[in-house]
Amino acid sequence: MKLNKVRSYKWHQKHAQDKLRNMGYKYWEKGVLNRVLSRELFSNPIQDVPYRQIERLIVQLVNTAKQVRTQFSIAHDKDTIYIN
Repeated sequence: MKLNKVRSYKWHQKHAQDKLRNMGYKYWEKGVLNRVLSRELFSNPIQDVPYRQIERLIVQLVNTAKQVRTQFSIAHDKDTIYIN
């Protein structure tokens, strides 16, 4: 039995009122640049590598902005992960 996967009762109390609807677009799975740029740019294997690196950078910047927003928010708990 893995105890690191078991959540405590305090976690359930804090997140009992979380609404998990309308969480937005899953940019980390489908990609940000795929929806903005042409697919022909990604078809070239030489140009694909820099675009993937830029995409990872954009995802990291979005996650950092979310982290800063939760850190200075007075309406959310500091360990909130369900902020859009």
